[in-house]
Amino acid sequence: MDPSAAPPEQPPADPGGPVLSPRGNLVKEIGESAGIIDGNGVRLVNFSVNSITSDVQCTEEFAEPAENGLFVALDVTVQTSPEMAAPDAFITTFEMSPWMFSAISPEGISSNASPETFASFTCLDDSVLLPSSIGPGENAQGIVLLDVQHPSGILIFEDFYTDSAWEWTYPA
Repeated sequence: MDPSAAPPEQPPADPGGPVLSPRGNLVKEIGESAGIIDGNGVRLVNFSVNSITSDVQCTEEFAEPAENGLFVALDVTVQTSPEMAAPDAFITTFEMSPWMFSAISPEGISSNASPETFASFTCLDDSVLLPSSIGPGENAQGIVLLDVQHPSGILIFEDFYTDSAWEWTYPA
């Protein structure tokens, strides 16, 4: 990318509405609430990224070095609605796993490397990780660990089940 080129235009901000990135994702700040609402306006999932930490050091005995460059940890809190247990619920579980993320460099280049690697699964004790599947009426808190190429940029979480996507700038 030519450093003298103008940055891509941001879509105009609707004073009362969500801010969308040039990629059409909902832009979120650290600690800002995000969620999934069904067709009836019922909030089924509420989540927030409480912090993003770059260059995380592994704690497990048999941990392997990052395959893509470095580990980035998202500390996430999730609350799900009991409404997800209804027989006709829009979704019945919520997942936020490394394979649902992608990364973009500070220069705007999408990474071809998956943030889900064997190394990302062997780095931290399971007790500190966000559960892989969160059911109706549950609260959860934990780390989603990503193996990324760049120490800064944009992280995108795409919920394939609802065709929704959010993004955060890191480091925060």
